[in-house]
Amino acid sequence: MTLDLIFPVLPPALNGIGDYTAHLATELARTHEVRVLTAQADACDLQEVDVTVVRAFATGRRADVYDLVAPIVAHRPDWVLLQYNPFSYGKWGLNLSLPAALARIRAAAPTTRVALTVHEPFVPVKSLRSLVMTTWQRLQFWRLGRQADVVFCAIEPWVERFAPWFPTTRVVHLPVGSNMPRVDTHRADVREALGYRPDTLVLGLFGRGHPSRMLSFVRRAIASLRAEGRDARALYVGPAVEVVDAALSGVPLHCTGALPGPEVSRHLAAMDLYLAPFRHGVSARRGSFLAGLQHGLATVSTTGPQTDAFLDAQHGSAFLLAPDDDLSAYEAHALAMAQDPGLRARIAARGQTLYEEVFAWPRIAERMLSVLHASAVPAPPQAPAAR
Repeated sequence: MTLDLIFPVLPPALNGIGDYTAHLATELARTHEVRVLTAQADACDLQEVDVTVVRAFATGRRADVYDLVAPIVAHRPDWVLLQYNPFSYGKWGLNLSLPAALARIRAAAPTTRVALTVHEPFVPVKSLRSLVMTTWQRLQFWRLGRQADVVFCAIEPWVERFAPWFPTTRVVHLPVGSNMPRVDTHRADVREALGYRPDTLVLGLFGRGHPSRMLSFVRRAIASLRAEGRDARALYVGPAVEVVDAALSGVPLHCTGALPGPEVSRHLAAMDLYLAPFRHGVSARRGSFLAGLQHGLATVSTTGPQTDAFLDAQHGSAFLLAPDDDLSAYEAHALAMAQDPGLRARIAARGQTLYEEVFAWPRIAERMLSVLHASAVPAPPQAPAAR
């Protein structure tokens, strides 16, 4: 198959969906012909495999997305794979030219199929401002889905929610993966360099400090462990140093700031227990949570309305989950893990296995390709040979 992936930015820009697009394109290119169409001025080809990166459009004006039509129609790929977050294509998440551009592509290249990968459909209603924004974002999302042959949703709950929006379209779950590499490192050396004693319990955090991260849960867990006499210390890897420092005031904390991927991996190796509570629950699109599983870290997270059923089913096996409105339950899970090295080892091993089975990039690419193959248009019948 020939595949065109679309997203405005790619690495080295700091963008999780851009990272996702690059990882997915790299994996798909191992077996198929892949291009990435981007708006990034300094875009260059992905080096690990043969992936052509084309600056095909811009984002300065909403109508600039129409520039995607010509190169796609000229190339006529089997599939166009649009990576979607409304804010990536227009100020305030508004760009109704995007579904119109897809409609033009479909009209001019009828054999090209369209798949929409939903990383964020629209903002939830939390204020008058978000109420206004969500109105046009919902319309925009609906129009995009109506142009798609397949809608991939990053979390399971969205499949059930949005399938009725697109009754003639296949709507399926496709998780994200970790954007971090996993590098070989000597855990003891990293801990020593950070000033941790062998008996120090290092409680780790990683990510951008998004408001969905429940840092009050993290602070309570660390404070409770220290009250028991444990040398419990927090290690935060990520750019939101001021936010995390303020939220975890009163507990020992080391913040690294933003680091390149290999250094993130090295610092994750220093952690004993990984704390990743999310408002509304963890889900299959939380890359920072997945990085902990990828690195074999015993993890305590939360469950809520956005938690995938298959993740809920792994509670007590691959990680521990507390309700996102139950601080005491989260604290108890963290204490149980801290007090039982054997439990931590079992949880860490199963979590890493789950990552390899579901969230590793080859598994994600296999899942996507199986859906694309099943959704492909049958070849037209051949005319009978002349006698």
